[in-house]
Parts: sequence; C-alpha cells; structure tokens
Amino acid sequence: MSEYPRDVPRLRTIERYLLVQLAAVQRAIERAENGTPEPSLPRAGWSIQWRRARVGEIRVGILHRADCMLATGEPLDARAVQAQRRREGRRVEPCDACDPKLP
Repeated sequence: MSEYPRDVPRLRTIERYLLVQLAAVQRAIERAENGTPEPSLPRAGWSIQWRRARVGEIRVGILHRADCMLATGEPLDARAVQAQRRREGRRVEPCDACDPKLP
C-alpha cells in the first residue's frame, strides 16, 4: 500500500489483518520446515444463495456445490439443506453452473 488511512480505527484494522497474515505465514513455514502436511478442513457439500423476495412471496434459493464459483452462502451439510427445503415459504432450485445433486 502506498498510502494508509489517517484514522486510528482503520489503521488498527489493517494492523490486525497483517498480524493474522503474518501468523499464517509463520505456521506455513513451520510446517514446511518440519515436513508436516497442512491440515485439511472438512468442507460441507453445499451452499444456498438466497434471492430477495417481497413480503409474502416465496423466497427462492439457489443450491450450489461447495466448490461452485457462484456459491456465496455459508457451507451447509445435507441435513441443513433438507431442513431449508422443508421450510414453509421457501423453494430451493439447483444451480445451472454446478448442477448439484439435491440431498
């Protein structure tokens, strides 16, 4: 960055971000030096991107696979997706890009 903001709250936010990044790099260096593999986090299989709806209208959600480039919602497992599909006033449709299989 060539210029930083002048107010302290935004500078503290930048500082915090950089400290978090530094800690991540230090952990990666330690893993590389020790030869330990990077831990993999289990990722949920789906995500639902909800479209806006007027009050009283059915709310439509687009179901994506977790690795879909269009997925923006929080990761969900099959049980959570099924619960969302059963909710009154909501409809879940599959994404045209990733074509997920509905659980």
